[in-house]
Amino acid sequence: MKSFGNTVTSMVFSEDINRLMAKADFDQSVRDRLKRIKKAWDFYEGYHWEDIASGDKPEITVNYIRSFVNKFVAFELGEGFSFNVYGDDEDTLGEKIYVTTQGRDKTLYQFLEDIWIENKRIQFCTLLGQTKSVTGDAWVKIIFISAEELDDPFGEFPSGKIHISVTPTHYVFPSYDQHDIDKLERIEVKYLINEVETAGILRKERSVEKLYTEEWTREKVKYYKDNDLYEEIDNPYGIIPFVQIKNFPLAGQESGANDIDDLIPLNVEYNLKKADISEIIDYHAAPITVVYGAKIGNLEKGANKVWGGIPKDARVQNLDTISDLSASNNFINNLKTDMCEVGAIPETVLGGAHAISNTSGVALQYMNMPLIDRTKIKRALTQSGIQTINKIIIHIALKEGLIFKPDDIDNVDFYYTDVVIPDTLPKDTLLELQVITMRLSNQLISRKRALERLGEENIDALIAEIDREMQTNPLIYGIKPEEINSGMGNGESPQEILNLALNGANVSSPPYI
Repeated sequence: MKSFGNTVTSMVFSEDINRLMAKADFDQSVRDRLKRIKKAWDFYEGYHWEDIASGDKPEITVNYIRSFVNKFVAFELGEGFSFNVYGDDEDTLGEKIYVTTQGRDKTLYQFLEDIWIENKRIQFCTLLGQTKSVTGDAWVKIIFISAEELDDPFGEFPSGKIHISVTPTHYVFPSYDQHDIDKLERIEVKYLINEVETAGILRKERSVEKLYTEEWTREKVKYYKDNDLYEEIDNPYGIIPFVQIKNFPLAGQESGANDIDDLIPLNVEYNLKKADISEIIDYHAAPITVVYGAKIGNLEKGANKVWGGIPKDARVQNLDTISDLSASNNFINNLKTDMCEVGAIPETVLGGAHAISNTSGVALQYMNMPLIDRTKIKRALTQSGIQTINKIIIHIALKEGLIFKPDDIDNVDFYYTDVVIPDTLPKDTLLELQVITMRLSNQLISRKRALERLGEENIDALIAEIDREMQTNPLIYGIKPEEINSGMGNGESPQEILNLALNGANVSSPPYI
């Protein structure tokens, strides 16, 4: 099974897209889409003047586009994500054992967690957030790489591994059902590759650029070079192992909206006015000298020079300007404010000097409300997409024999994972613990919800571990052994006293999570 890796960096996206459009026969709608993607990457990379003649290009570029995108990525996915695996009744699938072909027993949670660690979860989140923020969509490919195809010098994956990658948006060409734009019918992945060929009587080797195409349907996987089919296999999974994660939804549209389209014209205008002011400052640093009523052929130019022999009616002066730069500076500042308002990122988030040491959590929420509101929608789409990725991982792992599903577990529970993306706003951890302790003591929150607020992972397994710890090491949790062993209390048995402690009641100390 072929695997696409992250072989192309964003720095060459612009040229890569130009070459792709020159090589492939795309219709006009696809070419327009690729041009929009190219323009977006150009502005992220700082190439703001590609459509301006070389002699007229400004000499200064303040790249707010990159700052906005990086801030969105950090705010949404800077902490990565976690997930929980659920099962029937009070048991969780995270506590049930599944045997892997690597000869080790793992829970389903551990299996998924190891896969995300192997695929560099934080780096994946950065690439995911960056791609969808710039282009409007991120396409994630999930495939199995067999041991024969895998570069595994340490022998860690004798049965192969599952690989997760963010495919560049301009390589992906999806086709949807005519009646349902959410139903993916086919995907083509197209990019350019170089192959060495021999030609001529002397059989000289030369590098030839070819258009590589990988076509996925639910039934077949086909591979082309320059539109010539060279391999076709049955789809072993019965699904298309690609997940589209939109950045921001657009009603009735197959693609999502990026974060920068509305900012690009404002950033261009900002840089043009900055360049104008820069030219005025340069002029004052080296002004033009005007001589009236005298010949300048013998006058020596330069600093610390003295001119003599000038007629009495002649005069020499520097050409001055009567323009007021304060109006230009005010206009530039207003443009920056406009960018922040349109882009939904407060100026303070971009590095404005504002004292926030005594700012309450509620006030901080209001200060960042535009960013929070937009990120809520982006984060909801990302969570849903990662849940689908987890489903495909489990599905492929079953098909490839990496794990097995017990007969007593239905598919709904087996495939379901709850993905959590933590809030990146700073919090007072001590204050949060105090609130949770008060709510537990008043029976206003469960331990599970309390741990969710603290951002813990695999919560059900963690609670079970805490319960076992409280039985074997009660002193750590403020429970005296004699209270459990003697039945001390209001006639309760030792187990009843322990149950009270586990449920947050005050046995001999404050309730604990």
